[in-house]
Amino acid sequence: AFYDAINFYEGSIIASHSNPRYFCDTDRHLSDDMIRLLAQRDGVMGVVLFNLFLDGNWQYSDGKNAISISRVIDVIDYICQLTGSSAHVGIGGDFDGGFGVESIPAEMDTVADLWLIKGQLEARGYSEAAVHAILHGNMLRKLREGL
Repeated sequence: AFYDAINFYEGSIIASHSNPRYFCDTDRHLSDDMIRLLAQRDGVMGVVLFNLFLDGNWQYSDGKNAISISRVIDVIDYICQLTGSSAHVGIGGDFDGGFGVESIPAEMDTVADLWLIKGQLEARGYSEAAVHAILHGNMLRKLREGL
């Protein structure tokens, strides 16, 4: 379905709740090839902050603290390095259902904690413009294109 959408749909593309298979190897996530194709179409993927999607080996019994926000930054950085740009990644937090606060990175408890990503990206050397794009600019750009 992904390849059909990329090849035949001419509109704006967002993979709103997707992580790289590199971190969680299931067909629910995007392969490196898929991520590159998404970027070639100027698409954006939204990183899900569910611990199991950030690390395919995580289990509920491991507890919340087993995954740090640094893993979120690893996932974002992986996408940026793979595509050569910060223009194709955003946040697909998915805090509205499916898993609880016990299943998100240790430092995060509410949607307000998404701002912690900003400082972590800056610490990794991301520019203000790149941080802006990742935190909301990329998704906003795609939503505006779709409207």
